[in-house]
This record gives sequence, C-alpha cells and structure tokens, in this order.
Amino acid sequence: MRAIVLALAMLPAAAMPSGEPVALLEQRLRTEGVDSVNNYLGGQSSALADLGQRTADCDTQAIALTVKLSRGKSVKTTEAHREALRIAVGTCTENVLSLLSLAEVPKICAAASSWTMTQTARELRRRMQAIDADAALRSTERGRACGAAYLFELQNTRVGIRVDQPAHRAR
Repeated sequence: MRAIVLALAMLPAAAMPSGEPVALLEQRLRTEGVDSVNNYLGGQSSALADLGQRTADCDTQAIALTVKLSRGKSVKTTEAHREALRIAVGTCTENVLSLLSLAEVPKICAAASSWTMTQTARELRRRMQAIDADAALRSTERGRACGAAYLFELQNTRVGIRVDQPAHRAR
C-alpha cells in the first residue's frame, strides 16, 4: 500500500517534464506575445513539432496554446498550428471547437494536408458521422458549422470531384 501511495505521489513529478515545454511557451506568450512565440517556433522545428504532436494527441493545455498561436501573423507557423488542430478535432472535437470562434471553425474543420484522397474522404465522412451521433455536439452552433464545413469539403474539393459518364449521342 505504501508503495502505491509513493508511486502516486511521484506521478505529478514524472508528468511535469512532459508538460514543461508547453508551460514555457505559455510563459513566453504572456510576456512576449503571439508573434514572438511563433517566430521562436519557426526557428525551432523540433519545438513546433512537439507542440503539434501534443495538440494532435489532445493535450488540453497544448490545444489551448495552439489555438491562441494559430491567430498569429506568421503564415508558416500558423498553418502548422491549424494542421495540428485539424488532426486533434477528429479525436477531441468538443475540446477544440469550444476554443474556436465561429469564423475559425471552417479553417480547422478541414482535411489535413498529409491525408491522401482516400483518407480524406473516409475521415471527413467519419467525422461528420461522429458529429451527427453526438447530440450535445450537433446541437451547438460550432458543431453544426464543423459538420457543414466537412460536408462542403467532401462535396467541393478534390475528393468530391466526380467524373460524369459521357452522354450518349442520339443517332
């Protein structure tokens, strides 16, 4: 029993280093601002990738930071942040959507650039079904906007293009 209590006491200490980079970026955000943090991340590809992976893995603290940083001016880093949020919204939809403005939802409820056409079609359909199946999510304005953005992309982008059969000519 004592070993279990000791192990549980050590858990926060063991978990702290994994959250430390996010905490340091949050501190930098408070003192220096969004664009300064994005400029820093633009030169630190491993730190940017780590934040993106934590966001994609639904780390609540990383998602909140990534949403804030996605509103910056640096195209390179803001697109990387949006890409991480696009992946995260497939798993922790409500968590991500709750932090976005309604205008941001279509930018995030979109296909990840790394997906193939087949993956895109399958994933967009899966995500639309997940929203439809979640009564709480489909009843929110952001949830409905996200579902509509997925449907629009499915019907109007490269995955939605259909080749029609040529019309038979009358003889």
